[in-house]
Amino acid sequence: MPGADAPAYSHNDYLNPRPLTDALRAGVRGVEADVFLIDGRLRVGHDRNQASRAGTFEAVYLQPLAALAARCGQLTESGAPFLLLLEVKEASHPAYEALVAMLQGHEHWIALDGVPRDRPVEVVMVGWTPAEDDARVMRQRRIANRGDTLAGPGVRLLSMDYGKTMGRRWRTAAGRRKWVSTLRAARRANPHCLLRVHNVPVEARIYKELLAAGVDLVGTRNLAATRGVLEGLRR
Repeated sequence: MPGADAPAYSHNDYLNPRPLTDALRAGVRGVEADVFLIDGRLRVGHDRNQASRAGTFEAVYLQPLAALAARCGQLTESGAPFLLLLEVKEASHPAYEALVAMLQGHEHWIALDGVPRDRPVEVVMVGWTPAEDDARVMRQRRIANRGDTLAGPGVRLLSMDYGKTMGRRWRTAAGRRKWVSTLRAARRANPHCLLRVHNVPVEARIYKELLAAGVDLVGTRNLAATRGVLEGLRR
């Protein structure tokens, strides 16, 4: 199953018909999942009500990834780590601590510190964290305006919501130039970080400009359409 590492990831991956499996078959670089602590178990879902009826984080993601890593070694053709982007959806210290403790039990095949080495999976926290100086797991920094281009310590991922930033200005050439310039500046200033943009329309023109600006990961909810666009851009 492991294959190409296309510059995209499956956003809200647990909503797909076959979480994780669909993303791996589409050949994208990673998945994003939201977690809640419910009755002592970490469960995936976009809200607490959905998560209460959903599978556990361990069953949906950790166990199948561990089995694949043991069987296949690396999960991408390039050998880059498969990305597991995790968001604790509530400002919950118990949920965060439970998630970190679970991940630390798998550090022989998961990188938490931003130095993947030869580990097949890398984890980055993309939502709430209890403190910026908590270095146990690398985290993201959001780019909400044109001045947010420096990552700082403990940051592995720079993230931009296309719909809330670039999308409103994308129709004009001047607006595109400004935000593409911001992405390029973030890329130059933080060579150790990954750059992702999510909430992106699946359009070849937009994908092409984002990738040319140095974006590593385009978030998608439509894996098949994204795969088709990326294959078309490679031709």
